[in-house]
Amino acid sequence: MEDYTLEDVINALVQIPPKSRKRSLVDQRSYLIAVLAYKFFMSENQIARVSHYKRDRVHYNKKLALQFYNDRSYKENVYVQAVMFPFDLSEVETIRPHRSKRIELDIDSKFYRKLRAAGAILGHKDVRTTIKLFLEKSLKLWEE
Repeated sequence: MEDYTLEDVINALVQIPPKSRKRSLVDQRSYLIAVLAYKFFMSENQIARVSHYKRDRVHYNKKLALQFYNDRSYKENVYVQAVMFPFDLSEVETIRPHRSKRIELDIDSKFYRKLRAAGAILGHKDVRTTIKLFLEKSLKLWEE
């Protein structure tokens, strides 16, 4: 179905149960919201109004489609919608601000307690702030 309308996509989106957290339904919902947002250039508020979803759910699903469009299980879950409403999500260009990168670090509980104690002395409420400070200082020393 190459020639589809805005109303066709909205009708398909409204038929997906709004409260479901089932992965296949979430993927279908995110694909249809992405089509509305990126093909038909609807704002998040407009999509929320016509679909009866909250705007924050629309925002989340719009980003979810761009994050997982290459994922194999995502492609399987949205296959029917992708055939009915074809749209290449890889062509969507998003401007991302200079975001911080996330690093995961596994440490034992003894080391964690030491970091929390050091953070408490420094006035930090979050141990991540303490770790970041120590890494910045270590890197500065290493660069000298």
